[in-house]
Amino acid sequence: MEATKGKALENLIHDLNSKCSSLKGAAVLLREASEQEQRDLLVLIKKQAESLLEAITVFENTGS
Repeated sequence: MEATKGKALENLIHDLNSKCSSLKGAAVLLREASEQEQRDLLVLIKKQAESLLEAITVFENTGS
């Protein structure tokens, strides 16, 4: 059981790091982006934020 909790935590940390990097990169690009690129980046940011919430919810629901 502890191994499962550890693996779930590893997966969550990996997801958080990956998605936070993506969010940070998108935020940096927003300044110099055209209006269409800004809209696309905002869609990406929203999707990544939703994905972060989902990853956290899944982790919470595993009982870890």
